[in-house]
Order: sequence, then structure tokens, then C-alpha cells
Amino acid sequence: MLSQRMAAAVHVPLWIDLAAVAVGAMQGGAFAARSHERNEFDLLGVAVFALAIGLGGGILRDVLLDVVPAALRDDRYLVTALLAGLAGMLAADHIPRLGLAWEALDAVVVGLFVVVGCLKASQSADVTAGATILLGAITGVGGSVLRDLLAQQPVALVQRTTPYALVAILGAATFVALDEAGARSAVAGAACLAVVFVVRLVAVARGWRSPAPRVASPRAVNSRAGR
Repeated sequence: MLSQRMAAAVHVPLWIDLAAVAVGAMQGGAFAARSHERNEFDLLGVAVFALAIGLGGGILRDVLLDVVPAALRDDRYLVTALLAGLAGMLAADHIPRLGLAWEALDAVVVGLFVVVGCLKASQSADVTAGATILLGAITGVGGSVLRDLLAQQPVALVQRTTPYALVAILGAATFVALDEAGARSAVAGAACLAVVFVVRLVAVARGWRSPAPRVASPRAVNSRAGR
């Protein structure tokens, strides 16, 4: 179980939380604006995807922690998500030119959300280390799951793609390991963000894919069936 010391002392600065929301919502607005090849979203769709990616993971985390989501207690979250979504929509045409920079931005989004998720989960004395890793990962990837469901496309979380959820879990595990070792929350958070950012970009650059499930070969299946 995480230390009582950290549970009592940790406070997530509002600007970190809003920064994660803003960058995520900007991705949501850009996604809606650039999805015309598969769907034709309207301006409301831009707002919906901005809110889903910017706030979705945090709301899922807070519901699991049995607390009122921060986005429902402070209008600055909603305003930040909507304005950032609008900015993402306006900048959508420039995204293809960003290349690796856009992947870097995505890594920052996931990393920031994982850090915030771990910090907030650690505030509860009843949450175990394993649960903190899970809640941190949910905060990091929850918004993307909602995006895929709303867009009626395969959920990237469970597809064989460049590691996404696995990277979030690795970052959250780094946070918990350092916390258990007695590191300050700022150090654990910075290390978590660095791990997510570096591993994600290396995975993109090298074309890594998440591991596939092991399936018995047809010969083995037929052999067992003939017994």
C-alpha cells in the first residue's frame, strides 16, 4: 500500500492538470476535423471529442475512486477543453506536416495524464500500489478509448499497434516504484513522464508493435483433436 505520508502530502498543481486536459482536448479537436474521410463530424463533434479525450480518462479515474470528478467541480476544466479543442480544429490542416513532432505531442499527453492519475490515486490511503498503476494507466488511455468508441473505429487500446497502454502501464509502474523507494512525488512524476515519452517515441521510431497472443499452430490443434 502506498505510504500514508504521500497520501496526505501530495497535491496536484492545477496547471499540470489543466495542461494535460488542454493537450488532450487539442488532439480531440484535431481528430474530429481530420476524420472526414471516415466520418463527417460537425462542430459539436469537435467539442465532444475534445471533451472525451481531454476529460474522459480523468472522469473514469475519479468515478473509480468514488469522488466527484474534478471536471464537474471546476468550470475551468470544461472551458480549457473546449478552447483547446477549437485550437486543435483550426490547426488540423498543419498536423500532417508535424510528423514525429505530433507523435511527441501524443507521448506528452499520455505521460501527463498518467502522472496526474498516479498522483491523484496516491492521495487515497485505501488504494494499493497495483491499483495506482491501474488508475494511472486508465487516466492515460481512457480518453482514447472513448474517442474510438464514439468514432466507431477499432479501439487502439486492444489492437496490435505501437505500444500505447503498455507504455502507460510502464510509466505508472515507474512512478509507484520510486514512491515506494521514498522518492519525492515531483521526482516520481518527472521519471514517469520521461519513461512514457522516451519509450513511446522509441517504439514509434523503431516500428515496435505490442505482442500478439500466442495461438496454437493448426498442426498442434489437429494433433490434439485426433487423440
